[in-house]
Amino acid sequence: MSTVATPQFEHTICPMCGNDNNVLLFEGSDLLHSAAERFRLVTCQVCGHIYQNPRPTVTGISKYYPENYLPFQKAIEDEPFWWRRIDRRYGRYRRCIAVHNAAVHKGRLLDVGCATGIFLDGMRQFGWQVQGVEPVPSAAEYARVRFGLDVFCGQLEAANFPGRSFDVITLWDVLEHVHEPRLLLAEIARLLRPGGLLILSLPNPDSLEARLLGRFWIGWDLPRHLNLFRPQLLKLQLARFGLCVTNIRSFTAGYAVLVMSLDQYLRAVGHNNQLITRMVKVIMNSLPLRLLAKLYYDGPANWYNLSSIMVVFAERKLDP
Repeated sequence: MSTVATPQFEHTICPMCGNDNNVLLFEGSDLLHSAAERFRLVTCQVCGHIYQNPRPTVTGISKYYPENYLPFQKAIEDEPFWWRRIDRRYGRYRRCIAVHNAAVHKGRLLDVGCATGIFLDGMRQFGWQVQGVEPVPSAAEYARVRFGLDVFCGQLEAANFPGRSFDVITLWDVLEHVHEPRLLLAEIARLLRPGGLLILSLPNPDSLEARLLGRFWIGWDLPRHLNLFRPQLLKLQLARFGLCVTNIRSFTAGYAVLVMSLDQYLRAVGHNNQLITRMVKVIMNSLPLRLLAKLYYDGPANWYNLSSIMVVFAERKLDP
């Protein structure tokens, strides 16, 4: 049964262009947290933006973020399994070194949607002055207590940071969760110094995996992902806020998204047998296959932005 407008859902116009002319892309369920509800993704007929409509309200969406939601991870040092500590350290290092190398010089960095502060702690180790913004109180408090970080709990617009006060602003898997992305991008443009850098990761609906796996692609992540940004359209949208895209790469989380999506596909086509599911997971997580996948994800997927997760680098234009 399709989702209908209720007090926890609302009809919305296109969040990026303001028009109310859309066509259904598909209806889907919550693949990560099984539920009977169905959610609708539509495509704007004017600008091409993909968004959820109707969508959960600001107050209603909280129930779709359970306590075990993946970004709310504990510190790497508290991870009980040594191989996961290695994997998580490597993943954080790749993010940190990409940001560090892309910036002109070390300075002030703001991470919007910083979760439990793991990335911020890594950038501090690289010598950056760091601050965070996190709307979930428990995650913000963990970042403050566990890492001693300066984290504002709430929405970025409510933090009232001075204009032009940051050299780099990062959003790791955040923009797709925001109800009003234009307001957030306008605030980011205000906070970045001229020549400053915006770095954001987000799912790529034009990726090879999205096209092959269709509605089973985890990157849709209904109902948490309210907006899906196509790469070429995102460039145009960022330019309206004085943010010029200089590079788009795909170096993070691609293989993990592929494995999760394949698992959903197998379940959908009737392979609910636990033995088959375990065998597929063992094969997909085996060292030889992971090494082969690394060649692809570090090579063509990264060079040509084919992977599920794209990392966008955009420079704040100099003031005239």
